[in-house]
Amino acid sequence: MYDFDTPVDFKEMLSKKWNFQEQLVGTADAIPMWIADMDFRTAPCITTALNKRIQKPVYGYAGIPKSYYSALVDWFKIRHNWNIDPQTILQIPGVVPALHVATQAFTNPGDYVLIQTPVYHPFYRVINNMGRKILENPLICLKDKYEIDFSDLEEKITKYKPKIMFLCNPQNPVGKVFTKEELEKIGSLCLKHNVITVVDEIHCDIVYSDAKHIAYASISEELANNSIICTAASKTFNIAGLRNSNIIIPSSQLRAAFSKAHAYMGYPGPSPLPLIACEAAYTEGALWQDECKKYLQKNRDYSLDFLHTKLPKISVHKPQGTYFLWLDFSAYGFTKESLETFLLCEAKLWLNQGHIFGNAGAGYARMNIACTQATLTKALEQLKVALDK
Repeated sequence: MYDFDTPVDFKEMLSKKWNFQEQLVGTADAIPMWIADMDFRTAPCITTALNKRIQKPVYGYAGIPKSYYSALVDWFKIRHNWNIDPQTILQIPGVVPALHVATQAFTNPGDYVLIQTPVYHPFYRVINNMGRKILENPLICLKDKYEIDFSDLEEKITKYKPKIMFLCNPQNPVGKVFTKEELEKIGSLCLKHNVITVVDEIHCDIVYSDAKHIAYASISEELANNSIICTAASKTFNIAGLRNSNIIIPSSQLRAAFSKAHAYMGYPGPSPLPLIACEAAYTEGALWQDECKKYLQKNRDYSLDFLHTKLPKISVHKPQGTYFLWLDFSAYGFTKESLETFLLCEAKLWLNQGHIFGNAGAGYARMNIACTQATLTKALEQLKVALDK
């Protein structure tokens, strides 16, 4: 029913991805496959709902209707078997702002914050900017997957006593989707050592047919009451620019502390257009999302086949979730500077450089494959030609 093949004309859209290439990286002819949004038109139900509201001539402060909470609760119940109490849902304009608020609420300057690396690079920015210390539990890179080093995890928690853990699931950038057993083991360690889990589940709906997302707070009441769950419709429906996220905090005590820090930090309240877009997405966008995910899975499988057969020196795992490929260029001997220059100037590709995801990402690059199949094919062919030289 939906067209993901026809390119979008990004002219005059103020797209950070497509309209600011020369300003940001000094070249206008590289295919942008970096920042985490999709090149597809969003679900028509969202555009229709926004157009209807825009016709109204007043854009004042917004309240949140009951129908908004109902749409969100129904989506997570149907899609993820997670029963959410509407009273536990807080609004904030983005998951990264929510990480700032959680850090303010539950830690003090100088405290450690635990992360599993390589990981979404704003995690580092939040921790550093707020005067906290980074505590890394590096994921173990095996031949065909990443695993958690639980011995290292418990040792680090015991020794450094972090107050909170930022957990990313599905994991960005490696594409790992944690199993229930892995989440239970993480959760039991955090409970044992009084570590609050702040779980970034923003990619929870982009999980492929060979994996299943388990909502962390759905596992048990104990884990739910020790967690801050960060969700958004932004990645699922390509509406990241509308700045809307839903933070679920089952514990009334944690929720009160988070709300107090939220007020202290001065983030604005909800805006009408993001609320309308999110409600429309969760109410009417299921079929669009299903078809989009199938298209993304085809892109994933095509990319992996191309890389394995035509560029076997690039090591890449099969991502179970997200729309990223985590490409290991280490066999080519690039430095981090020369890899970025090569990709931009020779392959004409604008990717996220792996080193921004932590030391474990040196020699890697993250490729966003949420684009038309024609764009993806062109990008991979350009990469092959450049490396063949």
